[in-house]
Amino acid sequence: MFSFAETLEKERISHALEASLTHKEALGQYFTPYSIARFMSSLFPATDKKIKLLDPGAGIGTLSCSFMERILKEKWNTPEIHISAYDIDKNVYNILNRNIASSTSAFKNSDYEIFSEDFLEKTSFEYTWKINETYTHVIMNPPYKKILTNSKERQSARAFGLETVNLYSAFMGASISLTEDNGYIVAIVPRSFCNGVYYKPFREFILKNCAIKHIHLFESRDKAFKDESVLQENIIIMLQKNAEQKNVKISYCNDDSFEGLSEFDVPFSQILHENDKENYFNIPTKQQSENKNLTVYSNLKDLDIKASTGPIVDFRIKNLLQKDYTDNSVPLIYTVHLKNHRLSWPQDSKKPNALLPSENIQKQLFPKGFYVLVKRFSTKEETKRVVASLITPDDFIKDKMAFENHLNVFHKNKSPLKENIAYGLVCWLNSTYIDEKFRLFSGHTQVNATDLRNLPYPTLEQLSELGKKMKSKKEWNQMLFDELSKEVTN
Repeated sequence: MFSFAETLEKERISHALEASLTHKEALGQYFTPYSIARFMSSLFPATDKKIKLLDPGAGIGTLSCSFMERILKEKWNTPEIHISAYDIDKNVYNILNRNIASSTSAFKNSDYEIFSEDFLEKTSFEYTWKINETYTHVIMNPPYKKILTNSKERQSARAFGLETVNLYSAFMGASISLTEDNGYIVAIVPRSFCNGVYYKPFREFILKNCAIKHIHLFESRDKAFKDESVLQENIIIMLQKNAEQKNVKISYCNDDSFEGLSEFDVPFSQILHENDKENYFNIPTKQQSENKNLTVYSNLKDLDIKASTGPIVDFRIKNLLQKDYTDNSVPLIYTVHLKNHRLSWPQDSKKPNALLPSENIQKQLFPKGFYVLVKRFSTKEETKRVVASLITPDDFIKDKMAFENHLNVFHKNKSPLKENIAYGLVCWLNSTYIDEKFRLFSGHTQVNATDLRNLPYPTLEQLSELGKKMKSKKEWNQMLFDELSKEVTN
């Protein structure tokens, strides 16, 4: 089987190099390295019962073959093994069939089926009519591709009671539905479902139907599928269907070599925080799991503060944009206008500095005052994900200002914040503590308003005290943010 693993790796790398990017993107297709497949297979507990394995989006069969390798190597006393493997790409059908046939040949009581059909379409039809197969084990690297509201994929997912926005979560939802009680699902998927509004129904679907048993995180975001140049951060997650939720095992390594693997158990309350209405999934490091200061203090609703996406979408109002500010225009703030956590406006750049306040625009303007802005997108090179900047009433002459859509705005019902609160928020949001909290539930560089609402905050009194100390400091830097914030977290 080890030489077989080498053959699979050669086939995978050959496909990665030879298949066109257009072809792979159309199918959301990224084949699993054998080292990752072997680790995923290792997560299943050994059994001496019949195995019915589902491998949706099977590709060349690496995941199923790695599972069969483990069963053979460890000499499981399984009376019968059945594999159902799906892949819609007819170009890999013969390779998939050959590899699955080879992996099952060492077992007397084993059989398999290869379906070159749309997994969602076929299984949703069967599930609706209650004629579907059920499985004891699922191992999967589902396709990654956004799906539209009126698409057939979205309709298929709804048959399983799931509303979702991507093929990978639709495949996972379908697979969960097809899994027998106490059966296991092991999947390598993007981390994006752990937070955000769009994946909330999917998180609720998981919590309703499964216990989370294990989460593995790759510390380097570009190493899991390095041959495919995939920058999406991926996790491996193991779920158990309709099982009691207990502690969750967390494991970390840097890349697909799994060298330096570390693992530890955490109570489920560290994965899903109590009273978190958004149901964000947090993935703590060992140090963070042992830190008693990870308690949620307040949320923005408690503080009567709002975080909103900047309302100005520039491409929709091109006729109103102005490169230079004039007496009859209002200042327009972009991320380019934020330097060293303060406003640096205007700027000589490709971005406009102002816009004409039409009747429709008037409703989207903010009155002059204290606000805190956080970039919605940080670059991969930036060390911090949450970067906050202060706006003051002294920054402008005009009584109104506008915030572009790539910014998040902290405000009080579209009115300015109190001065000390604004200064305190800038300090708190720029702290290393908050950056670490953000990374617990988010693996990407986008910072949405919902994410900001889901972060922990001090009380208004504590924010005000932070603000007073921040105002007395001329030079702002990371050391200052962390020193002042520690007075709250310690």
